[in-house]
Amino acid sequence: MARPRKQTYTLDMYLKKNMKGDIDNNADVQRNFVWKNEQINELVVTILTDDYISPIILGEEKDSKLHIVDGGCRTAALIKFRYMNYKITSSIENSLIPYKKRVMNNGKITYEDAVFDIKNKTYERLPDELKEKFDEYQIETVIHEDCDSSKISRYIKRYNNHVSMNTDQKAFTYIDNFATDIRQITGNRFFLDIYSCTQKGRINGTIERVVADTVLLCDYPDMYRKDAKQNFKWLNENACISDFDSVDKLLTRLTDSLEISKEIRALFDVKHTHIFVAAFKEFVESGRKDIDFGNFLEWFVNGGNEIVINGKTWNDLIMDDKKRSTRDPIIVHGKINYLKALIRKYSEEIQKAA
Repeated sequence: MARPRKQTYTLDMYLKKNMKGDIDNNADVQRNFVWKNEQINELVVTILTDDYISPIILGEEKDSKLHIVDGGCRTAALIKFRYMNYKITSSIENSLIPYKKRVMNNGKITYEDAVFDIKNKTYERLPDELKEKFDEYQIETVIHEDCDSSKISRYIKRYNNHVSMNTDQKAFTYIDNFATDIRQITGNRFFLDIYSCTQKGRINGTIERVVADTVLLCDYPDMYRKDAKQNFKWLNENACISDFDSVDKLLTRLTDSLEISKEIRALFDVKHTHIFVAAFKEFVESGRKDIDFGNFLEWFVNGGNEIVINGKTWNDLIMDDKKRSTRDPIIVHGKINYLKALIRKYSEEIQKAA
């Protein structure tokens, strides 16, 4: 079987071939358009900043008809922007696009540095220079020759046999300044010995999110938000390396302070790890010994969580999760405040017993 050939088009030519039907984006087994506005926005920015887009994969029938095997959503998104009056949404990041603006000076054309904000703009509202940049972008294709519908279906299955990023994994891309530090913390033995999750939970990005949430609740509690991307972005722009070092050490101290049991491990799940770690931080910073937190948790799982504080027990707070998201700041801070009050009550009982 011959190796696929490569073909480069200008984006204008490629999209026109799609519009005319020379390149077909409707193979029977091809999925429908599933992109959201955010993905369309980012693709347009990639084009206008002359960044890299991976090749479009095509299958060519014997009559030279071309079918898109991989890249259908990218193609449909670009057509929406170029021909269907798609407006870049206001939520776009990095909306300021630098370009060279043509200026006539004394009868001669010169070029000046300029910036254009593409927020809320369609293709038609771009400066001529950016329109040209869009149309002249070099789009690479890889063409599998001598195909029929069966081969095209097989190629579509092969090239689309992958798992896209979930919300947490995508959010993690917004903390490039501290990504290495977070990954280092996920190797802390706390996440092996204490943290309670499934194997899937160890590879789907939730541990990285838990680390970020823990840093926020320990050092910047007022900045904690429900949205993981907002949290990662805020830390990326405002946190210090010492914040992550401190949490890493805190997790080691916490692990050392606990007698590991099924009941204790159950507390440190994806919904509550950052909450209990934040409580541990305040516990030891108030002058209490690390090991006493382990004793507190033993007391907690053996009935302490049934104590009513401000009209609610811990289980009442868990039931509130069904009314709001477990990541809602009101829910998260409500649980932390409950634990803080419960720790004070526990300390009073210990002092009375002594």
